[in-house]
Amino acid sequence: MLSDVRHSVEIEFCIPCDFRPQALALAKELLDGWAHRLTELRLVPSSGGRFEVSLDGALIFSKAQLGRHPEPGEIDRALEERLGRPETPLGG
Repeated sequence: MLSDVRHSVEIEFCIPCDFRPQALALAKELLDGWAHRLTELRLVPSSGGRFEVSLDGALIFSKAQLGRHPEPGEIDRALEERLGRPETPLGG
């Protein structure tokens, strides 16, 4: 059964730094596992070396704080910690 609670994820990424490939890969990873739990997945072009990920307006990953991009699966695990394991969508 699909959850009635839906969430918003925002990925802010630096255009001059060419962080677009990392942002797109992360967006695909999140859509593959969480699309049925999201109302919105926003990609926000930015500058200044930014690569920030927010869930429902709360920062859950910051390249500025950690000095690195998220590792594969890291944001997925952060969502799971906050939202629980994603259910399998109907037909999926």
